[in-house]
Amino acid sequence: MTDFVPVTDHAVLRYLERVLDIDVQMVRRHIYRETENALQVGAKGLRRDGVRYVLEGGAVVTVMVSEAQLASNKEARHV
Repeated sequence: MTDFVPVTDHAVLRYLERVLDIDVQMVRRHIYRETENALQVGAKGLRRDGVRYVLEGGAVVTVMVSEAQLASNKEARHV
């Protein structure tokens, strides 16, 4: 379990956008393109390229990766 850190998701999102200059809307559009068909047919989830998208109420509510994929992603960033 993660220790509580008194920083909201909103603050993290603004930091990513304003300090790290990450285009969050581009990320949002990418996630939508990955899940568009599944959303249109009312699916509850989708697995694609090692990523699990959880869908609820016509929206993507969370994104998960396996421990192996997470380790692989971290390893690739350090090369």
